[in-house]
Amino acid sequence: MSSFSFSGNYAMAETGVFWDLNQCEIPVGLSAKDVMSVIRKNLLALGHKGQVSVRAYGEKRDHDFFLARIDFIELPAGDKNATHMKMIKDIVLWASERPEPSTLMLIMGATSFDFLETVEHLKRDKKFLFLYVHPPPPMVISISVDG
Repeated sequence: MSSFSFSGNYAMAETGVFWDLNQCEIPVGLSAKDVMSVIRKNLLALGHKGQVSVRAYGEKRDHDFFLARIDFIELPAGDKNATHMKMIKDIVLWASERPEPSTLMLIMGATSFDFLETVEHLKRDKKFLFLYVHPPPPMVISISVDG
């Protein structure tokens, strides 16, 4: 975990989590509800006290996303570009409906230049904070803060 902590208005601002399940699967033995709990616990440990909403993109597996309060968007595995295009559209829509400041957490692996360009635009023009989570196996959460 980094030495980052939420400060000022970011501590109470909403955080939107956008999660590519095809690149970052739920670890064996954990449920979607368990992972949601870990996300909230880690954000709280960093000083975040605001609302958290999560959208997960990927193939339907044996997880109860509704019970975990995660919006699930079913997309086939194997087409990273299609998944990331849908994520970009949803991120831009989410960002347009949120005030500054807000925070976006991206849980995903490698992505395209277009995706990164959209992120840069939101950082620059909307003053959004970005948390990039890329959990390498086994379940170790690394957080990079860029904002």
